[in-house]
Amino acid sequence: MKNLLNLTNFTRNDLQQILEVATQMRRIAVADYKKGPQLMGQMVCGVWKTPCLSSTAFQLASAYLSGNFCPVFGIDDEYAQCLTFDNMGANVLVVRSDNDNMLRNLAEQTRAGVINGGSAQFDPIGVLADLMTLRVKLDGLNNLNVLAVGNRDVNKIAELNGCLQLFGSDLIWYLPPDDITTVRRGIVLDNISAAFAGADAVVDIGLSSYSSAEKYYGSAAGIPRELLGKAALNCPLLGCGTFVDQVVKEYPHNAISLRESCYVAVAMAVLYFLQRS
Repeated sequence: MKNLLNLTNFTRNDLQQILEVATQMRRIAVADYKKGPQLMGQMVCGVWKTPCLSSTAFQLASAYLSGNFCPVFGIDDEYAQCLTFDNMGANVLVVRSDNDNMLRNLAEQTRAGVINGGSAQFDPIGVLADLMTLRVKLDGLNNLNVLAVGNRDVNKIAELNGCLQLFGSDLIWYLPPDDITTVRRGIVLDNISAAFAGADAVVDIGLSSYSSAEKYYGSAAGIPRELLGKAALNCPLLGCGTFVDQVVKEYPHNAISLRESCYVAVAMAVLYFLQRS
């Protein structure tokens, strides 16, 4: 694997390999002594608009595996900066950009490996982190019903749906009936009670600006206890950590901390695979 732009063509075996290595890498991330030799002598460079989960994870992933890390934030010409990194000998480029065509061009033209840190169409690291979190929480990925709610980070929907299907699982996406702008992907339901019924896990992908929380979550303050009560027992919640029970409370089965540790573990695993190639 020289580049990771999306998970579209991944097989079940491809996903299992990355998740297995990520499981080993997570042991380094949560250990007291965080040092592996896998990226020794390697330079990882990245371009982001602002510091974020992705930039933090790749900085830590590089350090945990004895690599070097050089981030750049908020530049106008991302493509030119990446070419400069490549000309100066970077081994890996991590790029968060809405321009998918630019990412494809970089992968074709640079000697360095290219990792999509989040784009308009895809979010491979985020989806792998979700899959790893579900795998840990639910003891595997087979035969699950995973519910997605929200309309912001829709770039992960197609990939998450495709990956779950490889394990005989389904992604169900709840969208209110009057949402006529969001492009439908996968199984879409417009009845929120039916969507939550029997869900093994819920993934909150957030709300875009000016969207009504009540329409997408069932209440103005977030997902109500009544709806989560329709899901499976101890249903894990990814993407947010609270629910509404008269007041906003911490949801006891939220997976925020686990997903963050899985995110850095996935970043470590992907860097390892790119280094090997």
